[in-house]
Amino acid sequence: MTETAHPTFNLIEQPWIICTTAEGAHALSIRQIFDGSSQPLSVVGDSPTQDYAVLRVLLAIFWRAHHHDLAGQLSSQGGPDSFDWIDWFLETREDLRQNGNDRIVLDYLNQYQDRFDLLHPEVPFMQVADLHTSKNTFAPVSRIIPEAEHDYFTMRTGKGRATLDFAEAARWVIHTQAYDYSGIKSGAVGDPRLKGGKGYPIGTGWTGMTGGTVVRGDTLLETLLLNSTESAIGAEAALDKPVWERPQDTATQRIPDAESIAPKGAADLATWQERRIRLQFDATEVTGVLVTNGDKIPDAGKNIFGDPMTPYRYSKNQTKKGVLAYYPQQYDTKRTMWKSLDALIAAEGDAGFGNKVHAPKRPETLENLSRIAYEEDTDEVLDLAIVSMAYGPQNSSVDTIVSATMGLPAYLLGDETLSRSNRALVRNAAEATKAAATSLGWFAGQLFVAAGGEYEFNSDAADRLYTLLEPKFIAWLRHLKKTDIEQEAIDWQAEVHRNVLEIAAEYVRGAGQKALIGRSLDSSDDGSSARIINAGSLYRSLQRKLRDDLPLLPQPTHSTPEDSND
Repeated sequence: MTETAHPTFNLIEQPWIICTTAEGAHALSIRQIFDGSSQPLSVVGDSPTQDYAVLRVLLAIFWRAHHHDLAGQLSSQGGPDSFDWIDWFLETREDLRQNGNDRIVLDYLNQYQDRFDLLHPEVPFMQVADLHTSKNTFAPVSRIIPEAEHDYFTMRTGKGRATLDFAEAARWVIHTQAYDYSGIKSGAVGDPRLKGGKGYPIGTGWTGMTGGTVVRGDTLLETLLLNSTESAIGAEAALDKPVWERPQDTATQRIPDAESIAPKGAADLATWQERRIRLQFDATEVTGVLVTNGDKIPDAGKNIFGDPMTPYRYSKNQTKKGVLAYYPQQYDTKRTMWKSLDALIAAEGDAGFGNKVHAPKRPETLENLSRIAYEEDTDEVLDLAIVSMAYGPQNSSVDTIVSATMGLPAYLLGDETLSRSNRALVRNAAEATKAAATSLGWFAGQLFVAAGGEYEFNSDAADRLYTLLEPKFIAWLRHLKKTDIEQEAIDWQAEVHRNVLEIAAEYVRGAGQKALIGRSLDSSDDGSSARIINAGSLYRSLQRKLRDDLPLLPQPTHSTPEDSND
C-alpha cells in the first residue's frame, strides 16, 4: 500500500492573504507580496482586527529581513556609527516605489521555509504539533472565529461554521494569537500551570491590549516601511525574534517556571504566542481546533514598550516610587476620534500635562515619521487607520471592533514652537467640541424638565453631535496648513456652533406644547428664587453656554427658534 502524503500548506508559497490590487481583491502568498508579481495595495480580509494581525506578521518578516541585512552591512562598514536611519529609510522608500519588490525579504524567507507550513507535522506555523488534552478533545473551528461564536457577529453560516479551508484557518490562527479573549482555557498536557485540569486566565492576546495604528502608504510594501522604526530594524533589535526564528514552542510557556516572560521587541510582540494552538484537519480542510494558554505578558502590559504601533497611557495609580507606569492604550469604541486624538498627537509639555499627569506616549511609528518630515522639511500628511478590539466583562468574551481612518499632518507632531502651538489649537478644537456637546446634552435634558419631567443629561443629543461632526473634523484635520491654522480653528468653532444650534432648534420643534409654555420651578436650597423654564429661555441659556465653550467666536446674537415662547 502507498502511504498517504502528509498535507502541506506553506504560507510563503500558497495564496492566503486577501489583498486589494489594481485588478481587485485577490488572495496572495507571502512571496507574491514581496516579489513584485502582484503589486498589492493593502490587506483586506475578514475583519479589521484580522487585517491588522496579518499585517503585523508581514511587518515582522520585513523588520527581521532588513535587520539581518543591515547587521551584515554594518559589521563590514564600520559598525552602527556608520549608519544613518533617515538616509536608509528614504533610500528604501524610493527603491520600493521604483522596483515594487523586496529581494532582501525574499532571501530571508528562503531561510525559514519550513517554519511557515501551517500543517507541518513537527513545526506547524504558530502552533504546537503534539498539543493535546487528557481526553484528546478538539473544539469546533468556530472557537477561533469571533463572528461565528456570537450571533450578533455572525457573517458565516452553514458549512462555513463547521470547517475552514487552509487559507482561512491561517488567517484565524494569526488572529487568535493576537486577539484571543481571556478566560478559562482547555488544559494542555505538559503545562505545569494547570489547576484541576484547566488553564486559568492569563489575559488577552497582546495585540488585543493595544491601539493598533497603521500608517498607510500607496502600496502594501510602502505601508510596511512606513510602519518600521529604527528600534524594530536597527542594532537594538538583535535579540528580537519572531516565532519562526525561535525554537518550536511546547505546551507550556517559553520559561515554564516563570509567571510571565518579557518580550524582546517589536517582532516578538507582533507574533506573540499568548496561546498554544493545534489545528485538526484532513486532506482538504480544517475540522477542529485546540486552544490553550501560552506565553503570559508581564503585569498586564505595564511598561512593555517594544510595540511601535500602539500609544501608551500613563497610570497614576500604578506609578510607584518614582517609576512611571504606562500601559498600551486601546482606542475607545465610543466617540473614537475625540477620545483618540490625544493618544496620537499629545506630548509632554502640552497643556494639561505636568508632574502629576503625564501625556500619553504616541505610537513610535508616528514619532519616526514626524522626525523624518521635519528633517526633510516636507508637509506630508500621514494616512492613518486605527483599530482595537473591545472585550466583555473580565475580558472573557469578544464584544466589538472599533476601526477608523484619518489624515494627520506630520508637522503637528514636532517639538518646535510652531508645531506645539498648532497642536494646541487642534487639541483646543477637540475640547471645544466636547464642551459644546456637553452643553447640548444639558439643553436636551432641560427641555424634558420644561415639559414636566425630571432632569437627566441627554447623552443621545451629545452623541448625535459627535457623530455629525466626526467626519467633518477628520476632513478639517487632514487639510490643516501651518500658516492658516488660527483661522481654521475659528472656522471650526463656527461649524460646531452652527451644528449645535441646528440640532437644538430641532429639539425645540419636537419638544411639544408643554415645553414651549414651560413650567415654574420652586426655589432651591442655594437660595435662588423660583423661575420659569421653557424652550425659549433654555435656548438662550444654551447660546450663553456656547460663548464659553467656543471662545474664538464673536458673541452670538440673541435669537430664538421660530416656535419658541418665553
